[in-house]
Amino acid sequence: MEFKLGLTMFQKLCFICITLISSMLLHAQINIHNKANLDVVKGALTEMFDQSNVGLVDEYYSDNYRQHSPSIKDGKAGLVSAIKGMKDNNVSIKRDIIRTLAEGDLVYIQSRVSFAGGPSKVVVDLFKLNKGKIIEHWDVVQDEIAKAKSVNGNSMLDGDANRQVSSHYLENNKQVVKDFIEKGFAGDVKLLDSLFGDEYIQHNPYVPNGKGAVLGFLKNGGFVADIKQIIAQGDLVSVLVEYGRDGDKFHNACADLFRLDTNSKVVEHWDTCMSMPDESEFAHENGMF
Repeated sequence: MEFKLGLTMFQKLCFICITLISSMLLHAQINIHNKANLDVVKGALTEMFDQSNVGLVDEYYSDNYRQHSPSIKDGKAGLVSAIKGMKDNNVSIKRDIIRTLAEGDLVYIQSRVSFAGGPSKVVVDLFKLNKGKIIEHWDVVQDEIAKAKSVNGNSMLDGDANRQVSSHYLENNKQVVKDFIEKGFAGDVKLLDSLFGDEYIQHNPYVPNGKGAVLGFLKNGGFVADIKQIIAQGDLVSVLVEYGRDGDKFHNACADLFRLDTNSKVVEHWDTCMSMPDESEFAHENGMF
């Protein structure tokens, strides 16, 4: 009897060990995959686009590349044409990459970018990859507002680090942000209030710190907020969102970035927004999203 009980306990311990090892191996594989995708995107931005090196386009981009950036034509040919145009007009690019996220087939890059020595812009690029090649790209661009002019005393790009969390928290954090955007902004103020942490650090230069300003904005009702893409890594979650519709008081494309605490409460927010271009302004037929 004792021998059988011992064998059963041994089998249970073996099962636990195998499960833990499998989980660790899967986590390692995911990290390797995410890093590989991030390296591809960084290369495409800093080695090809910023350096006007069109000879690298086949290394980084798929033949089926789909473009959503409004001013650049579709496909690899459109990208090459845009890069050659900047080079011919001596448009240099200075880029400081601030934050990156990589999850699954998506990579998020938040940067401070200056074109031809002009005023700095906050740029969020979102890339989709397949088999190590970029197959789709979205971006949102906004003029950077100086920290001295921000109503909250924060810059548009400073802030906390990206604390690593378990996959369980990652999925939970994504759901919190989905509820925050799609239900809270739709007018469920009680739910929205419950999703904030004890502090709420704001990096939108026009909005004060604290949840009061956000909740106050909804006192006359909510608005349409449609999440198009979502990506998470560590304690950060980013969403590409269409706010409003044609004919509404506002109709914007925004890349929102949220930091969540250990209780999956929203405690910090960055956003990069631009007005939705008119259909006639697009260099392709793919739309903003």
